[in-house]
Amino acid sequence: MFKQQSLAVFLILTMLMAPLSNSNGNDEAIELTEFAVSESNTLNGWPDVPSWRIGDRYTYETQFDVQQLIQQANVSATLNTLTGDTEYEVTDIFFMTIDNVQTLVYKMEISGSFTSGNDGAFIEDTPVGDANGRLDIEYQGEDIIRVRDLAVVNSDFTLDVDFAPFNIGFLSANLATISFDTSYSPPKEKYDFPVRVGDQWYMDFFASTNAGGSSDYFDPTEFDTAGPENNSWQISANGVPTEGGVNIAYSGCADSYKINEWNQTGISQGFNWYCPDVRYNSWMRVSNAAGFTIDWLLKEYRPAGSSGVNANSNPGTRNLEIDITPQAVATLPNAEQTIAIDYSGPSGVQPNTNLQLRYEMDSTLLNPTTDTNGQATALLNSSDVVDTTNASDDYSSNGLIVWDPQAEIIGTATIVIDLSLTPVDLIAQSDAIIVTRTRDGVESILTKSIGYNALPGDSLSFSIPTQNRGLLTSSPTSIDVTTPNGTVISEPLPSIPSYGEARVDVEWTVPDDEPIGIQNLAIEVDPDELVSEDSNRSNNLASVEIFIGRTPTAQATVSDEVYTFENVTIDASASFDEDGGDVTCRFSVEKRPGLIENFDTENCIIEYNWSDGSDWNIVVIVTDDELDTDTIDLTATVFNQAPFVNLTVPETIDVNQFVFADASNSGDIDTISPSGQEVTISWPGLNCNEGTTQPTCTFLANEEGPLTVTAVAEDDDGATTTITTVIDVLNVAPTISQPELWKAGQNQSVDDLGYWNLNEDETVILRAVADDTPLDKDSLIIEWQPSDLDENWTITTVGPSSQTAISWPNAGLHTLTVVAYDNDNEKSEIRTGVVNISNLAPSIEPLGSTQPIFEDNNLTFTAQVTDTASDIDTLEVCWDLDSLADSNGDGLTDNDCDLSGLEMTASWPTSGIRWITATVTDDDGASDSTSINVSVINSAPRAKITNSTDVMSLNEGDNVTLSGLTTTDTAFDKLTLLYTWDSDHLDSDLDGNNFGDVDYTGAEWLIDDLPAGTWTITLTVTDDDGEMSTTSIDIKVKAKPAEGILESVSDAVGGIGTLVIGVLGVVVVGLAAFLLLTRNSSSKPDKYSDFDLPTSTVSQFSDPITTPTADSGFGLYQAESIQPDPYAAYNPTPQPEQTSIPVAQPAPSQTLGPPLPATGLPEGWTMEQWQYYGEQYLATQTSSQVQPQPTITDTTTQSATSSQDNVWDDLDL
Repeated sequence: MFKQQSLAVFLILTMLMAPLSNSNGNDEAIELTEFAVSESNTLNGWPDVPSWRIGDRYTYETQFDVQQLIQQANVSATLNTLTGDTEYEVTDIFFMTIDNVQTLVYKMEISGSFTSGNDGAFIEDTPVGDANGRLDIEYQGEDIIRVRDLAVVNSDFTLDVDFAPFNIGFLSANLATISFDTSYSPPKEKYDFPVRVGDQWYMDFFASTNAGGSSDYFDPTEFDTAGPENNSWQISANGVPTEGGVNIAYSGCADSYKINEWNQTGISQGFNWYCPDVRYNSWMRVSNAAGFTIDWLLKEYRPAGSSGVNANSNPGTRNLEIDITPQAVATLPNAEQTIAIDYSGPSGVQPNTNLQLRYEMDSTLLNPTTDTNGQATALLNSSDVVDTTNASDDYSSNGLIVWDPQAEIIGTATIVIDLSLTPVDLIAQSDAIIVTRTRDGVESILTKSIGYNALPGDSLSFSIPTQNRGLLTSSPTSIDVTTPNGTVISEPLPSIPSYGEARVDVEWTVPDDEPIGIQNLAIEVDPDELVSEDSNRSNNLASVEIFIGRTPTAQATVSDEVYTFENVTIDASASFDEDGGDVTCRFSVEKRPGLIENFDTENCIIEYNWSDGSDWNIVVIVTDDELDTDTIDLTATVFNQAPFVNLTVPETIDVNQFVFADASNSGDIDTISPSGQEVTISWPGLNCNEGTTQPTCTFLANEEGPLTVTAVAEDDDGATTTITTVIDVLNVAPTISQPELWKAGQNQSVDDLGYWNLNEDETVILRAVADDTPLDKDSLIIEWQPSDLDENWTITTVGPSSQTAISWPNAGLHTLTVVAYDNDNEKSEIRTGVVNISNLAPSIEPLGSTQPIFEDNNLTFTAQVTDTASDIDTLEVCWDLDSLADSNGDGLTDNDCDLSGLEMTASWPTSGIRWITATVTDDDGASDSTSINVSVINSAPRAKITNSTDVMSLNEGDNVTLSGLTTTDTAFDKLTLLYTWDSDHLDSDLDGNNFGDVDYTGAEWLIDDLPAGTWTITLTVTDDDGEMSTTSIDIKVKAKPAEGILESVSDAVGGIGTLVIGVLGVVVVGLAAFLLLTRNSSSKPDKYSDFDLPTSTVSQFSDPITTPTADSGFGLYQAESIQPDPYAAYNPTPQPEQTSIPVAQPAPSQTLGPPLPATGLPEGWTMEQWQYYGEQYLATQTSSQVQPQPTITDTTTQSATSSQDNVWDDLDL
């Protein structure tokens, strides 16, 4: 882009200078034969100011040769000569105010297209790289030109510069579109009419340029300029336009005038060949010491309103034209003269036409009207206004205009003003001498403005004019020219018309030994005074001073052996000019190979630095006041500086990411390589995607920790600079996928709420895949937390892929998380999922059908429960033992937790049907229950009578205490037993019957004042179920003996009698014991009952009972604690075998049970119950049917034990 910018700028500068400058080219000297005389036309024949018409059009072949300028502009490009055509067309005539004067002007529009041709341009660093291509320039502009003298008032143009790489139009890039508007004050007079060979003129003016437009490469306003200028012009030749053997294509300009232009320092700005036949230039050239040459060569001329036109050779004739003829070829200041006007042409005359005569120098406006012949006259005062150009052939020359405003047809002429008017006035016109100097084969035109200077050995050619400033033609005469070495050259002069001239050519070669100083070339016109009518002979003599000097001496030193960009002082201030005067210096410095940069200084000292190390050539050109030069070649040694490296890398980067190391901002400040190629960057130890020697390096940081990046820059001189930096390669957190839940080989989808739905303890597979850098991937630890409700529940796996079998023990919503950790404990994003676990209610096996159990007997049930594995150990089994009670107060009577546990053992103190419910409940409150009827069978009491009195020796009047406390029953029933006593020695109800009375109620009965006799005492006990048990004893009460019997007996037997009684007592007791042992050997003695045998009254079962088992050893209520009978020793009664309480046991297989009674199954029984409990039932029925013995009334079944009465009968004494 930089190259394109530079190229665009230079091209724009070139175009900018082209309309404003003239050349510094080598103009061909006019070849004049020594002593030859040339004649000129009379004043009336000198070309005067032309008139243009709207529609006049010129076509110029245009050539731009800018290669040298490209090189000196340090632009990396090559460019062929640009060629194309430029069109000039007069498009308007209008008024504008210039210096407060209304001025008539032309508008000339200019357009051109120039191209290098395909592959005619090579530019580096285009958007598509270095490329050949086509450079195109479009030029659009307009010039405002003053009508009266063709002075340029304003120049406005726009440039559009494009480059098409590879000649491909769609790749074309616009380098600039920029406009320039340049104005001149006063207008710049590039012509001084009438045109005469040798005529010289000078002019000071102010030029101002304003730039605008657009460009991506520069700011157009940088071309704004404004400042004074002072140029000079001289007409140096007349003839066919030719330069270097090249002619123009238009063949009708053989009578052209070459007008050279110089700036104020004497530097050529170019030339114009003015062609009167085409009313404008036949050749224009801009050449500049900066190194460019631009030529416009006339190809075609198409005048408007003309006939007989050949665009390539013949302008033809205007069909209608206004001719102006002043009364005289010259006039005095403030003199009046008649101006003749002829408005006619091949198409006829223009009669009675109102015209406008404009003498704008004096602001004179006249309005002549043509007569019938198309002619008119006007009287004009010449005034004393002086032209802005100082000319050598008159005092002033002022333009005159006559125009037809309606037809916009213009006629022009020049009023020549001179300070004196005589019939003949021959003048040796030294100001119009044309001096051509040849030095070393190079010709150059010398002008009076810069002086005529020469060196020994130079060849000078003088074209010396003799002018006739008189009003009449002079007669023939001669001219003497005396060369500086004294040689007199005499040449004849022909007749010279009024304000005409004749020239002689003289050559003089400066001798090699010609001393320094001014030499004179003496001129004398009409030395023999042959022209008697010459009114002023004082101007017949003239002298041309020629300064013979010497070339200046150039002396210079260089303070070199420095590094690039360090200033080198180049001092040529010791240079001098041998012939005196000052010298100036031009330093042509080799900026880089093939490129020269010029510096002009007056003090001859510059400081310069190079951007590349080398031995650089310096050419010092010392110029003196005469523009003579001396040249000295120098060498400056400049050392190379190592390149600089600006390395940009990230301070940190995640591992396994690509690092972009950028050293593109590196360079070599002293390089001459193209942009982007200043240095070569290498990257030791790195595998760059871009290659090994590119300004950037993209590589993979695949290991964590410090990473050293080294860049080595090498410049075009082989110097290197190394820079190293360290990147902290950071561990990158792993990533992990969203968890998946698989069941039965299928990836499960979530429901509308985003939940997976499972049951408790349902096993599924959780899967997730993590990723990380290659070095960390295989060691990843994936951690699952299956439930947010249990932070301690985690599962970990190693490796990038995780799969784990899992189930959830608790119902509810569980948010599971999965995260991956690498070996730096960096973790991934936490991924989540929600599992909705549904609870499975527990189940309990049925307990069976109705179960019988006796009061206070333990019944054990074992619950068979099932649930999920996670719930089984936490199941709670509750037993509601009473369906009529609501112990927990929840309004339900069958869900109380009277007992808990899988096994329940219970007993009931009262009979009845118990509805037992077992409920199993899991930790989620789900439950199942089963119920069974327990039929509690009342246990009938067994009445027993014990005595606390010695009943073996009851006598009339004794008291005896009988007790029923040893009656047996369940503990609960015993508390409420009703004890009723009946003795047949009493008739309590006075019914005359001593039996069946309730003589006493209470557990113990104290019978006092027993009457003599044998009495039956019956105890009836009744439990809370109304079941009774009765037992009776007989006691014998002896009558009292007569008073004194015992005393008499005692007295009779004395002490021996007492002893015998004692012995008999022992024998009786022993015998009783023996009888008991021998008659009841299979029964255990009941130590608590001495008087009765047990009898049970058995109730029917209320409900059939089946499966549960009974355990008599456990229960809520224990069996009655049997108290020892304190009177057993006195009244021993054998204990019958106790009937065991039925305990529910599992039915043995193939158990048929006892034979059925004749009446069939008991009411409400099933066969299964009969098989298990039939024997017990039969035993109970059998016991209840045993009849009491005659001496003992007892409802308890009589066993093998004998009636106590028998015992006592046997012992009855």
